[in-house]
Amino acid sequence: MDEHVTIRPWRAEDRPRLVELWKTGFDDSEDYIRNYHALFLRPDHCLVAEADGRVVSAMYIMNGPLMFPPSGQSLSTAYTYALATDPAYRGRGIGTAVYKACVASALEWAHAVCVLPSEPGLYPFYEKAAGCVPVSFIREAVIPRAQITGAIRENAVSISAGEYYLRRKALLRGQPYAVMSPTLLSLETLHMRRFGGGMLDLDGDIAAVELDGDTCRVLELLAPEGDWADVLASVAARFPAERYAVRTPLFYPGPGEVRPFMLGALSPDIREPLPDELWWGFAFD
Repeated sequence: MDEHVTIRPWRAEDRPRLVELWKTGFDDSEDYIRNYHALFLRPDHCLVAEADGRVVSAMYIMNGPLMFPPSGQSLSTAYTYALATDPAYRGRGIGTAVYKACVASALEWAHAVCVLPSEPGLYPFYEKAAGCVPVSFIREAVIPRAQITGAIRENAVSISAGEYYLRRKALLRGQPYAVMSPTLLSLETLHMRRFGGGMLDLDGDIAAVELDGDTCRVLELLAPEGDWADVLASVAARFPAERYAVRTPLFYPGPGEVRPFMLGALSPDIREPLPDELWWGFAFD
């Protein structure tokens, strides 16, 4: 990285530039970015790189979910998010340096510093940059609408982030999983609604959904009794699409192949290996 680049915490006067940078890297609305800033932008929760008198790269640090492995020991997490670098300054290692600085900062207070790569090709980058390892796996399938044959549940209803939080916590109790706070879920709800989705209670089972063109992304489907096909049919009845990309935890029945999901740089204070079946759920992807 260029020796004339300085990495530092963000300052109040950086806010407009932070919005500009975010929009260069992600297809998010300005309202979403400003809502994120209002909820999560704290003095030590964003690092920037400054070069030539301006901010050219930034990444955010969030207080992430608590992870509960089988032992019951709660593990705090930080979540690194929205790494963006000015196009004119890419390819110089600046973004990598910002990410590594965020990890080092967050490991001072978190057991694990997690990141969700936006595409499969980026997993090696984060693994190499900060020694990240998979901390959560998912089962995932893409199912054409014509192949969905479950029974539709007529009493499926949309629910709020607070209601979803309570249902989710009850369904995952006793399993290795990450507990999403109501605040995290409320921001995710804004993201889902922007893409025409939402959170559903389907006769006791739950699903979190967003639309992406001709695809309905079922970011989380929790059906402990194995009726995932009925839940998916009920989702399809409310959200018509050509295909459904479905994610389920390894410890509940579901379709598809297993793959790594969340990556994390781990603190040496973690005294046990994290199980592959630890369920993170959806996370701002």
